[in-house]
Amino acid sequence: MKKMISMLFSLVVAAVFPIAAYAEVKVVEAESTYIMGDNDSKVVAHRIAVQEAQRKALELAGTYVESLTQVKNFQLTKDEIKSYTAGVLETEIESEQMRGTMEHPEIYIKTRCKIDTDILIAQIDKFQENEDLKEQVNAAAKENDDLKKERDELVKQLASEKNKAKAAETRQKLDSVLSQEEANDDTHKVWVNVGSQLILVDENGKQIKQADLDNSEILLQRAITVNPQNQRARLMLAAIYQKKGNTVAAEDQLRLAIEHNPTGPIPHLKLGVLLKNEGKYQQALQQFQIVERMRPHNPEMLFFTGMTFKEMNRCNRSVNYLHRFLKNPRAKNYPRKEQKAMQTIKECRGGQLGRL
Repeated sequence: MKKMISMLFSLVVAAVFPIAAYAEVKVVEAESTYIMGDNDSKVVAHRIAVQEAQRKALELAGTYVESLTQVKNFQLTKDEIKSYTAGVLETEIESEQMRGTMEHPEIYIKTRCKIDTDILIAQIDKFQENEDLKEQVNAAAKENDDLKKERDELVKQLASEKNKAKAAETRQKLDSVLSQEEANDDTHKVWVNVGSQLILVDENGKQIKQADLDNSEILLQRAITVNPQNQRARLMLAAIYQKKGNTVAAEDQLRLAIEHNPTGPIPHLKLGVLLKNEGKYQQALQQFQIVERMRPHNPEMLFFTGMTFKEMNRCNRSVNYLHRFLKNPRAKNYPRKEQKAMQTIKECRGGQLGRL
């Protein structure tokens, strides 16, 4: 039988339905049909079709988001809009079917995602305000793009391969790439559902259901098993352990994140905050100093460094960092930290200046 492999896409964008006076929900649907070749298995073909339908839904969502007046006001690039949209939205499988003929079976997948404009704009605003969050979503988008390119190349190789042994080897490589894409899907699912509450220090007071924490932990453990270098999964897993009171496990995950990516400032910052909260002030300062070398104007680093010096009764150093924090244009994004910083400076100037 002649080998043939192709992907067909049919894209549908549903109407916009108002759900509140100033909010809208946009439903975006995407269809992917994968035509199987001689070297394909149904399982792998299904996984590819799912990935393609999800990707197409997010691309369409990005096109819609780009048209929103509120998003235009952010003056974002197309790549930024694509990254932020993918970082906020979650797709779901609406239907799936086997089609085609016995010689050329097809796997059909239909996915959809909903865009709540109010929530979307608020999330994009957070990404704009927080350099660390922005870095995470951009890194995730780049990794997914790289995996997609690798998958496409392997699919082409598999379609044209005549040697059975080499075809089996290519299928194994393809399985590995698909597993990484699916692990990223799991990580993204956790991010959309509980990520902002876990990662943003200012929102640590929000309640998350125990069942959501447990389910998220399972997904993230699976993700790092597939890809130990998945920094986002390790950061969220560390935050879950902190929520559960297991600071030892949280510290382990943060140190592993640093081990796999020592130049990333976020794990150092999160580890520093954890160590500060445990009273390990000197170790915390070491982590903050690493962040300072990478990001000298990072507002969270400035705030937590100042607060750590305050805990050490080194008020002069504390005031210095807290002043730098308050002068930072992005400090307004952390109103509770602003209030705490001003209160701490007032306390230090009340006669308890401490040593340098």
